[in-house]
Amino acid sequence: MKPGGSPAAARAGLGAGRLLSGMVMVGLLSSPVAAQQVVTLEGALEMALTRNPAVESAEASAAAASSARWADWGAFLPTARANASLVATDFTNVTFLTPEGSPAIIDPPLTDNSKSSSASLSFGLGLLNPERIANVKSGAARKDAAYLRLTAAQRAVIRDVKRSYFEALKQRRLLEVAERQLGARRVDLEVTQDRYRIAAASRSDLLGAEMDAADAELRVLQAEDGLGAAVRGLQVVMADPVSIEAGLVTLVEVERVPDADLLDVASLVRAAHESNPALAALLKDESAASNDLWAARSSYLPQIDLGFVFGRGLQLGRDQSLFEFSPANTNTSFQIIGSWNLFQGFERKRQTAVADERLTRARTDWTAGALQLDKDVRDLVQEIQRRDKRLEILERNRALADERLELAREQYRLGSIPYFNLQQAIDRTTQAEQSLFTERYDYLIRWADLEEKVGPALASGQATAPGAP
Repeated sequence: MKPGGSPAAARAGLGAGRLLSGMVMVGLLSSPVAAQQVVTLEGALEMALTRNPAVESAEASAAAASSARWADWGAFLPTARANASLVATDFTNVTFLTPEGSPAIIDPPLTDNSKSSSASLSFGLGLLNPERIANVKSGAARKDAAYLRLTAAQRAVIRDVKRSYFEALKQRRLLEVAERQLGARRVDLEVTQDRYRIAAASRSDLLGAEMDAADAELRVLQAEDGLGAAVRGLQVVMADPVSIEAGLVTLVEVERVPDADLLDVASLVRAAHESNPALAALLKDESAASNDLWAARSSYLPQIDLGFVFGRGLQLGRDQSLFEFSPANTNTSFQIIGSWNLFQGFERKRQTAVADERLTRARTDWTAGALQLDKDVRDLVQEIQRRDKRLEILERNRALADERLELAREQYRLGSIPYFNLQQAIDRTTQAEQSLFTERYDYLIRWADLEEKVGPALASGQATAPGAP
């Protein structure tokens, strides 16, 4: 809003100034209920960021990606393997081949057994394996992408909590309007009944007043249903038990309403491109796909590995114990192994094509995400600025409607206007209040959407939205 005293200066308190003098407690039901659960916006955000399943899932993915880095770097370390075997074999030979090549039968059959014990310790080290370097770079990009998506999930949860919280506040305000209208309709019904007794009002006016009071009761019931649904939606986003009834929840009104006049669409679009975690994650996906392509192409290159084996073994006699853990015979070997996979049935070609397709898809995903982000930010800024102007008009309309209603009620009591004119004034005031509250909280909801897109840019150099992290 423009500094200096426009009609919108009363927006935050809807007539009491942009900044409220304190936190206004807004009960979700008019009747007092014991053991009320007070929920502030900050408390709802804290609970959701701790318990929301989407955040927990993103945290698990980030932790898994971080743990995978051990395997990426471990590929450069030597491998070590220990082996031990104890073998006992019983055999019976009934036939054998003669020197002429014909089978003959052993009589009696030869029955015996053999035993052996062996142990070995082997080490290996890859000297030339370009795929390892590509895997390390690819793993780093995937880890960064996982943590960026965790940040994006947190932002999305913050947005959803704010939207649900503001929706619940809006429904509570609309319920208050409906309750006030019901009270006014009952008063008008009493006035009409009094005037009907002295023949100052017609039977038609009396019936109309009774029908208006009944309609007001129906609107209260409808508003209560909307409030209950909004509170349950907030509880779901907070990962709070939905079994808690709306009547046991008390919300706290937000302290301030952000100023749309301070928004600069060019800087916001730039900030979104620089800091949006979902878009940055797509860029990391592109980097990972590029390194995967290099890893696939490196399979065409030769590899060189070193190996060292120290072993012990012993053939045991029939009467010796099988459990010989220190065989006497030893052997030591050192190996330099070079290998080059010359042909593998076009498997490497398939892997390279798949990696190339992933890289192309990652690049196109980033381009599409950047274009969509640009559009979303511009649309939100335009909508917020339009709603800001609507709020100014609606505030003026609400003030005018209140004044007109006071005059109409006084004139109706004096009998200078018919009931129909009073009905018009009441309906106009109710409509003005409903439109104002609806617009105010929808305005805050759009700010939450914009915050999710641009992040900290709103808090630094531009307006600050309620509950901004």
